[in-house]
Amino acid sequence: MELNYLLCDIKFMTGSNAKYQQISAAILAGGEGRRMGKTDKSCLEISGEKLVSRIIRALDDIFAETFIITRTPENHPDLKLRMEGDVFEARSSLTGIHSALYHSKTDHVFVTACDSPFLNRELIIELLSRIEPDDDVLIPIHPDGFYEPLCAVYSKRCLPFIEQNLENDRFQIIRFFPQVKVRTVETDLLKEKDQALETFININTPDQLSRINMNLSGEDNDQPDYPQTIPRSAALKLIRKKIRQAQGIYVPVTDCAGLVASETICSEISLPEHDRSAMDGYAVSSRCTAGATPENNTVLAFYGEIRPSCPAQDVSCSEQTRRVLTGGIIPAGTDAVIPYEQVTANENTISISRPVREGEFIRKAGSDIFKGETIVSKGCVITPCEAALLAYAGKCLIPVNPQPKVAILAVGNELCDPTKQTECGLIPADNLILMKSLCSRYGISDIHIAPCANSPEAISEAVLTNSDCRLIVTTGGTGPGNRDFVFNSIQQAEGKPIFKGLAMHPAKSVFACKLHNSIVIGLPGPPVAVNLAFHTIVHPVINMLQAKAVTSATIPAVLTEALKGGQDREKLRPCTITEKNGKILADPLLDKSLSPRKVMNLSNGIIILPAGCGEMPPQSIVRVIRF
Repeated sequence: MELNYLLCDIKFMTGSNAKYQQISAAILAGGEGRRMGKTDKSCLEISGEKLVSRIIRALDDIFAETFIITRTPENHPDLKLRMEGDVFEARSSLTGIHSALYHSKTDHVFVTACDSPFLNRELIIELLSRIEPDDDVLIPIHPDGFYEPLCAVYSKRCLPFIEQNLENDRFQIIRFFPQVKVRTVETDLLKEKDQALETFININTPDQLSRINMNLSGEDNDQPDYPQTIPRSAALKLIRKKIRQAQGIYVPVTDCAGLVASETICSEISLPEHDRSAMDGYAVSSRCTAGATPENNTVLAFYGEIRPSCPAQDVSCSEQTRRVLTGGIIPAGTDAVIPYEQVTANENTISISRPVREGEFIRKAGSDIFKGETIVSKGCVITPCEAALLAYAGKCLIPVNPQPKVAILAVGNELCDPTKQTECGLIPADNLILMKSLCSRYGISDIHIAPCANSPEAISEAVLTNSDCRLIVTTGGTGPGNRDFVFNSIQQAEGKPIFKGLAMHPAKSVFACKLHNSIVIGLPGPPVAVNLAFHTIVHPVINMLQAKAVTSATIPAVLTEALKGGQDREKLRPCTITEKNGKILADPLLDKSLSPRKVMNLSNGIIILPAGCGEMPPQSIVRVIRF
């Protein structure tokens, strides 16, 4: 390992102005800027100010020290900060994090990138307020499970694990997380300080830089007013902003299972309301049975029977008992139940041959749920068990979010209705069956499907006809060819683009528009890409439309075979997910004898490889979507 250089002009803030004296801040400025034409992005200007200067200003007086990790200190003669080089040669964000920890004078370091123009001081302070001394990583996490590793805090305890990965050319940041203590902070909790979460915006291309500068200056331009080829996480954020939540409705408790609660529902009573019998038997006072033995039985007089429908009663004498059925209210003066089969019953008495413990075979009041206890939380799917508990608690009408109506259009002149006899030369629109089945699997019942001719007029008419649907999904016709009309046709139907293109493979041509009150998502035509895009884009949007608390969930898994990620885009790979010896395994199904369609049919999950992760060797920890 070789240190490239060291500048000794150090600004180390140790006065009372620094809000967090035990944490430093490092600005990573050592990247190649490939998509920016190999330009040092820290020197780019926003509104006439260098990007790195904007970030320094945002961090001022928060940390014990702010310093820069860069390989080109000569580009910053105007900055009076300590600058350090990378310890490892490989250029990666993980290399930068390692260098920040290596050179830091504090145990914890807040790490940010030099291309984050809208870093929000208040969000950073809110994030830092949640750190504990024994945390190794403090990191924001989005509802879809994606981290923000370049707006996070790391401790020096991470160094050996990061070095191990770098020495083995493993550059995915989150790979070392299982080996350290990670505290996550949900981005929804940070929105109070940065509503649009602009802190997490990065500038990667000249187009993005130009658009931001023009937006800030208020200038008109001929560039599209929507982002292009953006990360999937950014695309989902943009879609979320365009969704206007439907007003909640009330449904009978008999029909609420599987729907999303629009309010947090609490019990207004404790259940059971009284101590009740858990067995058919006799309600007794345990004190009266303390001396009972097989040789010297305790004999108690009994009278009457308590059924579950009977009101509360009492026992006038401690040496008396009452027969009680399962669910019957325990009478005052008794504190236990002994089952029928454990006593000898005569006409008016019972003989007990053992001591009965207090509370034996009694369901205590509130043991199922206490008054005020939450039955189901807002934004959560009501399970069958929760629906039964709602009914048990006396809830007749349940507030839920209405299910979105969904339309699916398969675009192509070669496609025909898959439910009818195939005409000569036409292909059944199998994407309609695939998409409808996937939507149904995740609880959507009102689904309209139809093939659509590949002409601008037919596409515009089809989306307008279905504009009463909250979600319209098209398949096919999203590429750059001169016969790919879908995007422009939706604009002609007054659709407003949200984004066009994703930094993702496959399904890079996905786009989204807002049409009246509908979200329109355009997917490519190949069924394999449609399946992947459904789970990574369409399903999260369906969850957003139902106001679910969690819109997309990923889990960690162990990779069984080496898999190479994309250089500048996220890579999706179908896989089979199994469990063995307590581990979740993800097999990427790389057998070349398997066609893409067969791989799709065999898969029950998707491996998500982040951009720039390089080759992931076997036993790597990856994020997967399981279905």
